[in-house]
Amino acid sequence: MTFGEYIREIREEQQLLLREVASQMNIDTALLSKIERGTRMARKEQAEALAKVLKQNKNELLQFWMADKIVFMLKDEKNITEILKIVEQKINRLSKK
Repeated sequence: MTFGEYIREIREEQQLLLREVASQMNIDTALLSKIERGTRMARKEQAEALAKVLKQNKNELLQFWMADKIVFMLKDEKNITEILKIVEQKINRLSKK
């Protein structure tokens, strides 16, 4: 499930209209629709606003958003597994500092 699909599912469970959520976020309905459909990546501030409007845990929602962002960045690369191994090594070194 993508970030957009996840957001749409939560919004629909809460019986909120797209225009209601977009209005509370101060963004255009078309932009929120694109985010939900996955044709546009939400900015971090927008993901945070979605967490607030949908009354979701901000950290959990941001983790889901970041995972999608990474997938979007790497989706066309041939050696994704190798790239992610290097990233993991670098993160491990950073966490030891």
